[in-house]
Amino acid sequence: MKIRIPVLVLALGLASSAAFAQGSVITESMGGTYKDPVQRAADSYSRGARFKAKAEQALEPKEKTKQYLRAKEEFAKSIGYTENFDALLALGQVYLALGQKASALDSCSRARAYKPNDEAAKACATEARATPAPVATAAGTASPPGRR
Repeated sequence: MKIRIPVLVLALGLASSAAFAQGSVITESMGGTYKDPVQRAADSYSRGARFKAKAEQALEPKEKTKQYLRAKEEFAKSIGYTENFDALLALGQVYLALGQKASALDSCSRARAYKPNDEAAKACATEARATPAPVATAAGTASPPGRR
């Protein structure tokens, strides 16, 4: 009988410490999951890609702009979590669609740092560097952009 009591006390002591230790560890069963920055970046990129696709399919300019702005936010979030080629390139393309060439050039150039020979990144940077063609006036002479 003497041996049983210490064994029982020891077993109860171990069981209570294990229960305490388990209570202090965050697990998925406690109502949440942990997403590392790479997964969060991927989620934001995915949402941005959906908004970009919607913008490309939109017929009305107002809807197109709205979807591009939403895509821009998501791509920027993705880059904020973890800078990556795909989000930088997509952000540059969205900036081009919105007419923000300086921001497009920045994003496309940063994308090219990851993949210097990528054709899409080269095209994005080239388009962002291009100046708009001169506007022809009624007299048939060309004037610099912004002057008519």
